[in-house]
Amino acid sequence: MNTTILRQLSLLSQALSKPLHTQLLNYLERKRPKRNSSEYLRNLNIYAAFILSQGKLKFSGIEILNDENTFKAHTEQLIGFIYCESNNLSSLSSKREIASPLHRVMCELAKANHIHIAPQSFSHTKINDYTQHCIESYQSLERNEEILTYLNGWSVTSQERKAVFVDLDFLYVKYGQAFTDKIHDALKRYALTQKTATLKNATVQITTLLKTTSMLDMKATVESFEFLLSEKYVQSTFYKAYQLQFSECLVKGNDPVHFNTSFNKSLDVYTSAFINTKLYPAPLKAFIAPTMLSVKNLPSFSTGGKTSELEKMRWFADIPLHIKDEQAIAVIETRIERDMNILKTAFIEHFNQLKQRQERNKTFIESGIVKPLEGNAGARKGSNKGSEAYAIGEHHLDDTIATFYHYGINGYEGDYQQFLGFLGKTEPLLEELNLPTNATLFTLTALLVMEHPKITPSWLQKLQLFNENGKLTGYRQVGEQFILTSEKERRGRTLAQQDVILNEFSKSIVDFIVEHTEIAREHLKAIGNPDWKSLLLTCTLNKAVKPIHGSKLYSPSPLVRKRLNGSTALPLEYDVSAQELDIIASITTHRAIRRHRALQIYLETRSQSAVADALGHKEVNQRLLDTYLPKPLMEFFTERVIRQFQKAIIFEAMKESPYLLDAVNMSYKELEEFLENHGLNDIPDLNAATFDKAASQQAEQSIFDSVVFTVTVPLLQLLMSIKTIIDNDNDASRFNALVQHWYQSATYIFKCIEKADFDNDDILDMYEEAKNSPLDHTIIEGVLSC
Repeated sequence: MNTTILRQLSLLSQALSKPLHTQLLNYLERKRPKRNSSEYLRNLNIYAAFILSQGKLKFSGIEILNDENTFKAHTEQLIGFIYCESNNLSSLSSKREIASPLHRVMCELAKANHIHIAPQSFSHTKINDYTQHCIESYQSLERNEEILTYLNGWSVTSQERKAVFVDLDFLYVKYGQAFTDKIHDALKRYALTQKTATLKNATVQITTLLKTTSMLDMKATVESFEFLLSEKYVQSTFYKAYQLQFSECLVKGNDPVHFNTSFNKSLDVYTSAFINTKLYPAPLKAFIAPTMLSVKNLPSFSTGGKTSELEKMRWFADIPLHIKDEQAIAVIETRIERDMNILKTAFIEHFNQLKQRQERNKTFIESGIVKPLEGNAGARKGSNKGSEAYAIGEHHLDDTIATFYHYGINGYEGDYQQFLGFLGKTEPLLEELNLPTNATLFTLTALLVMEHPKITPSWLQKLQLFNENGKLTGYRQVGEQFILTSEKERRGRTLAQQDVILNEFSKSIVDFIVEHTEIAREHLKAIGNPDWKSLLLTCTLNKAVKPIHGSKLYSPSPLVRKRLNGSTALPLEYDVSAQELDIIASITTHRAIRRHRALQIYLETRSQSAVADALGHKEVNQRLLDTYLPKPLMEFFTERVIRQFQKAIIFEAMKESPYLLDAVNMSYKELEEFLENHGLNDIPDLNAATFDKAASQQAEQSIFDSVVFTVTVPLLQLLMSIKTIIDNDNDASRFNALVQHWYQSATYIFKCIEKADFDNDDILDMYEEAKNSPLDHTIIEGVLSC
């Protein structure tokens, strides 16, 4: 039994009757009120698995609740089942975490039915007498091997020999174990050719395709299912599956482009796993794999994650509408440059401190006196003062540093901090020893990413400095160039290796990292830990490790905040507040630095290929670049144009009003500049008759051949308000010519949209949204009347 996948096995939902399930769930919640609901359901699923393994369905408990001995035996067999069949739980502690609450629940159930069961304890270190009795009681039962196999679920093994769960429950329930095994075997062979990350997606894609195919199989037999996969029908079968899945995608409001890509990949997986292995035949005609292009999403660049709202605020907030767009771009460039310079200055200051401390410690190692492991008192070497304690601690850094580097990591069996005279002062001690930590490595790697934005966190994580034989392979010299080498799997197997050619500054950083991590590397090598080959290593007084993906090295907000607020070298011309520094720190990660650099490069070059090259993409792939920059930049200018248009309309409507400057929220000088840069051009003299004529298509040709309306929801809302106000006004003549013009425009646009043969779905959707969320007409009427 695999306890982690039981919730995905549909037969378990039929094992317990609904009243018993509800009753047991209430007991669990009452006994452990602070636990997560998923834990309650996991425990109930394990009980349901036990019931199912006994060949029972809709179990109500009546046969055990009428007899105390039967109930006790049932409870003991349940506990034995947990200890014998929880294959994925290797420790007694984890089995105890399931057995103990379930036993208490059974005690509650017994008490409610006037049956006495004595509470039992379960050890997390050994099998006690009661547990052993339960195991023997369960082992005396007959085992249903098919059900036990079902409770293990189905998994496949990747190229890296890692297990990946695959959901074949729908096949087992509909077609039985033998056919499920057939499909499972094919997927197991396919899985051995795939990397783990790819395989996880592939298993979901192929099971979704097979599940939809089983829905099309109305006869529900193995023969009818395989008939749908025959060479004559498999193409039409999968095309029907596409239509069903696509309809579901639209109903759920999911991204149709993403769906289309995923479906086409499922066809590739099916071809590899079933057709190429001759399990099922190829179709007579090629599979229909539609190509769907995204037309709504704006251009963007992959820099390692979605832009945060704080980043957008730092880049785009409070840029005046009246200035030219090129000036707005210059403001954005200045802001990004400011943040990057602040970070770079603080990091370089820290880098210099680390180098200075490293050189100081080399001197201390030579000049300091090593404290013996035993016998803390005694004559010091070179001292004529007789017997005294060895000087150690923060006031004797030379001896402290010499002592630590003499004994090394984990070189003292007792309290190492106390031995070195820094009891309760871990952070200052690690700093003085200049050991590699998340804080030091983030500074160094952040500077590397600033110099070479193609470097990603995963690339750094995979970087192997040495091979198995101790040869330097990840950092090498080729001619006069120094190259750092690692892998970026997104580029594909043949292009996974990615080299970074270092410049003079980045070479100095890498050289220091190698020296900085030497003590951790030597310790790992001495204890036989293969992580010694990695470039990035951290250590404390007692151990050395390779930072994991989730470590503070890759989410370093507190470390950066401390570094920025403690810096004495920040550029004075920026005059940033402590609050601003906190904001910068909160958005500073390796990925965020790549985003900043990508936008910088794009604004400098206006070139997608330049950005793709800087980020290390193998080509300018628009789909790969889809969720990142400069999408925020394009969104900013889209919103900016809409706001400028709205301001221009307000100006035209209120230019004779004394309240004009308040309405547009600009000074007179700013308004002049706005009109010069963004004001509306002369509007053609169009009357209602012309609009009506054009809308009814009675004119063969009209001046509307040269008129273009940019339709947005806010514009439609405004036009609806204008039309509603004038239609309901007894004296429409009180509105000026501009308002009358936009009333006529609204009439024309709405007649076009409401025509039966109008087929632009995007505009229809915007029209419906505008109708369902109208503006406050009284406010608009007040503006129009000014």
